[in-house]
Amino acid sequence: MTKIAHERLGLAEATVLYEKDLFELGEMADGIRRRLHGDKTYFNINRHINPTNVCKDVCKFCAYSASRKNPNPYTMSHDDILRIVDDIILRDIKEVHIVSAHNPDTGLQWYLDIFRKIKQQHP
Repeated sequence: MTKIAHERLGLAEATVLYEKDLFELGEMADGIRRRLHGDKTYFNINRHINPTNVCKDVCKFCAYSASRKNPNPYTMSHDDILRIVDDIILRDIKEVHIVSAHNPDTGLQWYLDIFRKIKQQHP
């Protein structure tokens, strides 16, 4: 598969990648990395924050939500999340992922509010 760097993949090209053997796909990615960067490898330390495991969905692949295999439901407060972000900043971690279940009690505005608070606290 050939594609000029920085071009988006089309559906057909993405399907080809999806259907590739994982080992073969890894070899392709390593070839691109070596062509671009030689023997240099870059690592990034990141942190995932999971604000809740309460979920209204019943995804067959999920081992995360409290409604499936985890009998201990939780939902963090915004203050809890901000404390975690403070710790992340102190540890000089460069990337934060906020991933979550589909908690019926936390809508889009709840997430927009925490993103705003994080940005205010750590511009």
